[in-house]
Amino acid sequence: MAIALALAASGCVSGSSLESYRPKNQDEALVVSMLLRIPNGIKARSVEMILQPYAEDVYVGNFHKYLGVAGPTAPLSISKRDLRGVYTEVFHGAKDISMDVKNFRISVSGDRAVAEARTELLSKFEAARREAKQQLFVNDVTWRLRRTPAGWKIVEEIWQ
Repeated sequence: MAIALALAASGCVSGSSLESYRPKNQDEALVVSMLLRIPNGIKARSVEMILQPYAEDVYVGNFHKYLGVAGPTAPLSISKRDLRGVYTEVFHGAKDISMDVKNFRISVSGDRAVAEARTELLSKFEAARREAKQQLFVNDVTWRLRRTPAGWKIVEEIWQ
């Protein structure tokens, strides 16, 4: 019990969502603001909003593990351009879609930041009588960001 309290006091344990996270400084606030564009873009079905946080040379690793967006036959990594096409297809296939970002943790050091979270992607779609009409996909993700002249950008996104 004492260890859990010590971890919680040091900020190592966090159960907050991305939306309810209270940044400790301006850099954290800017990173959180940038990352919020992903779930907000999904809710708005806006590929452009989703892609804003990503650097042009972003590396999206373990993409095949991004359940609800990719599948077992998807490539291990994709580019920002490929990501645009994938989200466009996801939006065409879903009647309604939303994402919650939970268990959010962040660490900022100089011009670099690392954020970790669990995402819950809820996809609703038209289905026949016996098929499920909605599905929840749970994924763990790590975002590595760097400060650029255009603000904080995701340079690496790794799905667990």
